[in-house]
Amino acid sequence: AAAAPAPAAATSAAVHDAVVKALDGWALAWSNRNVDGYLAAYSPEFKLDGGLGFAEWQAQRRVRIGKAKSIAVAVIDPDVQTIDANRVRVSFTQDYQSDTISDKVVKVVELTQSNGSWKITRESIR
Repeated sequence: AAAAPAPAAATSAAVHDAVVKALDGWALAWSNRNVDGYLAAYSPEFKLDGGLGFAEWQAQRRVRIGKAKSIAVAVIDPDVQTIDANRVRVSFTQDYQSDTISDKVVKVVELTQSNGSWKITRESIR
């Protein structure tokens, strides 16, 4: 088995700020139940666990987000690590509150820069 790649370099302030801004926009769109804005935070290359296709996953997210009467999502203490020039890995505490669920989890996401914007390509819960 190959070892996980080590972070390539320190993350520049500009990259850090752009990535955190992208994650805050994702959380805000989710909180506002703006499904189009939420889904726009994901790359078409987004890798899904469990074998669900990207289109099926998007449809499932539309239903789930649409069902909630209220949602509040916060990204707490994001730690941005550079993988290479166009990829970062961010770990953070996700504080999720809705009318039916309240939970805090440590989430790890990878984002890839494409056409000047950062898009989520992977996500997992620790």
